[in-house]
Amino acid sequence: MKTHLIFILSVILLTLSACSKTENEKFPSSFVELSEQGRALCRQGNYMEGLKLLQEANNILAVMPTDSINPNGAVMFLGNLANLYIRIGLFDEARHINSKAIAIAESGNLERLPELWGMRSIIYEHTDKPDSAYICIRRNIELSDKIKNSSFGSKVKERAIEHLSWFFIENPDFAPDSVKMALATLEHINAEKSSEDPSTDRNKATNTFLIGRAKVILGDYYHGIPEMEKALEVYRQSGDNESLEWGLQMLAKSYASARNTKLIDIYTEAADLHDTIMRRQRDNLLLGMDFKYRTTQLKDEKIILKNEVEAKRQRIVYISIISFLIIVALVMFIIMRSRDNKRRLKLKQQNIDILLAERIALNTRIEELNSILADNNSETKRSEMLQTILLEKDDEQRFRKSFNDLHPGFIDRLRREYPELTAGNELLCMLIALNRRNEEIALALGISRESVSTSRYRLRCRFNLPKDIDLNYFIQSRL
Repeated sequence: MKTHLIFILSVILLTLSACSKTENEKFPSSFVELSEQGRALCRQGNYMEGLKLLQEANNILAVMPTDSINPNGAVMFLGNLANLYIRIGLFDEARHINSKAIAIAESGNLERLPELWGMRSIIYEHTDKPDSAYICIRRNIELSDKIKNSSFGSKVKERAIEHLSWFFIENPDFAPDSVKMALATLEHINAEKSSEDPSTDRNKATNTFLIGRAKVILGDYYHGIPEMEKALEVYRQSGDNESLEWGLQMLAKSYASARNTKLIDIYTEAADLHDTIMRRQRDNLLLGMDFKYRTTQLKDEKIILKNEVEAKRQRIVYISIISFLIIVALVMFIIMRSRDNKRRLKLKQQNIDILLAERIALNTRIEELNSILADNNSETKRSEMLQTILLEKDDEQRFRKSFNDLHPGFIDRLRREYPELTAGNELLCMLIALNRRNEEIALALGISRESVSTSRYRLRCRFNLPKDIDLNYFIQSRL
């Protein structure tokens, strides 16, 4: 049955290839020549030389630019190559090639997708993976609905549904409840082919055989076994030994379940046929192993491809090194920039400290002079001239600028939230923010310590602070 499916797919692929011959002009002549010569040698039975040429064509396809690949021709070529791998037992290689064909078809040839998924299901059936095979068949049916050519799509879908019915009957334990539905489907398909001669229609013969097998599974031995025997005769006449062996195995199971004595009659024929097919499979296995060995040798000779890979690897290494150096340079720049910012902030803090220290020292000296002159009434005017002053004109501007550089946005935020603050209030806030003591604030502003206390009280009122909130903490927390 699996061989029969391969035959059907081969016919489909060959038919489609005839439609895409004119499109092969988009491929390099070497690819076209190698693929055609390889197929011709395989048809003549010279599989080793044919596979060698087909593998060379596949290597050319692998390195071709994507925009230069003709999807129809590529899918056709890969489908035939995968089919050939299946026939000689290279199932892993067949699955790999089939995956490539599906990827190309998905990007530009959706009409070929259903058949490729059908081929993939055959690969899984050969490797005893019914779950995966079933998923592929369902995918085949789903994709057939997306084919734009409705006539072609309906034929593809009918073949896929037929394939699914075969699968259910061949694997009755997979979905026992589906055997009856599969039987009805095959009977309907055969009814539409009633005018055709069963001896010339391999599909109808297979359907008839599996209809009989389904009836046997469902317990109808009386009608099922004769239909299987009738279809088996078609296989004998056609000389299809692989389908005949498959049929004999199925019929033997049916005889056994029906306790039919004919089981002994077909034993000799089945044994002889089995030996013949086993020899053929052994030859295919040896052919596959030999092909793998030669393929390995060919891969070792692909020096140009290796050089390209090595060149790409070196470019990646160079790019990685350059990227690393750029990242290191950026990190160093950020670190240096951060250090420079910290240094400049420190200098600004020092400028503020120096400015305040100078003014505090000056006002301290003025207070001392005022104390000395306090008893001399005739010197009243001179005493008034020695009133303490700070931060007026240029000095105040320098102080404000240095503070704003050190704590940008502090004063602007206070002004937005408390627009009623005066310039004096702002200076007091700045000095408190710098963590200055009341004595230092008094000397810096040129006022008495009592006046500092009064100013602090008024500032608390402007801020509407509760008694349990410290003024210093409130201001410093807003930096």
